[in-house]
Amino acid sequence: MEQLPDELVDRICSFLGKDDLWQTMQVSSRFRRVAMIHFLSYSGISQSNIQAGTVTLSDSFFVILVVARVFPIQKLVCFAEPDIIVDKRRYNALLSILAMVAPIPDIMIHARFDYGFGRTGRYPVQLLAQLPQTVTNTLLIVKGERTYVSRPRSTPPMQWKSLAPPSSSSTTIQRSVLILIFGLFSAILNCGAVLVWIYRVLVGPPWPQEERIAEDMEDVNGFLFWEWIRIQQLPGNLTLVTLPSHRNMLSINNMPDIPDGAYSALLSSLDLGIHLQNLVIEADANLVYTELMALIQRHLYVRLLACGLNSIRPSSFVAAPIPCNSDSTIYALIAPVSYLPHLLPAAPHIQQLSIIALPPVGARSRPDFDITAYHAALDAVAAVCTHTLRLTLVFRHDATGLPWSALSDADADAEARDLPETRLRLDELILYTDDPARFWLDIIHALVRWLGLFPGLRRVTFARGAVETFPFAKCVELRGIRFACGVTGTDDVNFDIWDN
Repeated sequence: MEQLPDELVDRICSFLGKDDLWQTMQVSSRFRRVAMIHFLSYSGISQSNIQAGTVTLSDSFFVILVVARVFPIQKLVCFAEPDIIVDKRRYNALLSILAMVAPIPDIMIHARFDYGFGRTGRYPVQLLAQLPQTVTNTLLIVKGERTYVSRPRSTPPMQWKSLAPPSSSSTTIQRSVLILIFGLFSAILNCGAVLVWIYRVLVGPPWPQEERIAEDMEDVNGFLFWEWIRIQQLPGNLTLVTLPSHRNMLSINNMPDIPDGAYSALLSSLDLGIHLQNLVIEADANLVYTELMALIQRHLYVRLLACGLNSIRPSSFVAAPIPCNSDSTIYALIAPVSYLPHLLPAAPHIQQLSIIALPPVGARSRPDFDITAYHAALDAVAAVCTHTLRLTLVFRHDATGLPWSALSDADADAEARDLPETRLRLDELILYTDDPARFWLDIIHALVRWLGLFPGLRRVTFARGAVETFPFAKCVELRGIRFACGVTGTDDVNFDIWDN
């Protein structure tokens, strides 16, 4: 047998069953190499899968050990078939195998549990605790609106104790005595806690990984595993754990403790597919523009994109905005005024647009409205959106140079000045202020003049508290606007005022 060429051995193996192939693989390393492909084919693993480093399994997880001894596994997919049900036996078998093999760079496990098993936060915690890389790597756990960070450490943090005295003491002296007594007991308890913590650091057992991860995730019971979980190794001793949210939402916030390189690797590795429909970039996230656009291009089902102030690094914007696919499904966009020329090419079919025209945090008491950025944003809207849309404007109520404040009757004539407002097709305009301050009576005239710039505008809505309460008789003087029961109207434009 040892003299037979590999081609003939391969031909013989093609007629053998799974058990016979397993016995053949025990003969020698040569026979193992030739017979392994035929053996793995019974588990649905082909030669191309092995060359690509991808293994897909729903049972017989010992195959992972067989493949890992010969070929490095780059990606492991478990329970991908939609019609299977995973019981506790197979779940425990998978955990045992993953604990024995070398770290796999990419692991995806689908949720195919029977009713009552695996639908709690303990499932991902137990899984992560079994993986070898969680012992030395920092975990970045992304779950919808929250991102958790779990760093490897051998002891739990200190838990300081504080005993509060009862508040029913009758006199000041009695209360002072109780505060002294309870403070003394608290000091004794904390001294004992310090001694226990020092003992655990020096000679005590290491902190179990499952307890450490559960502590860092704060609310394990709310950490439900309902669709799939993906574990990816990133550069810099980081492990990214992704779970889709049932709200199909992803919120990205600022993580100052994570270096820029690791943050970039996190963004480039996120792939939620259809489970990312609402993307929120929190204020001060300080993302790189090209990395954000690459994330949007990978997710074709995003419907809402919301960016807070300072959510994108201004120095990262490029001269030519990056467009997305023509079949983009982004229908709602919320962004600061200076971001719109760079983000609108990613949303050619937008229907709802919110422009945040607020000054930076900590600006002086009466900042200047950035009319240049405002006009550039409206020019970008007019260039991209040839259809009607709903526009919301959020501004600082006491800013100087608001679009309507310096608008004269001559400027309001569309033929006198080519203002960007005249090129927009709005179905509704909503006006927000950053606080309960209101449109006072002395600027309503200028505001109505400015609204006349928008061709075809049918509805204007003032947000809650945005309009001063003034007499009905004065309302009639303002170009026939009639206010009754919080709703007013003219022959051309409907004015809605939310309950003030």
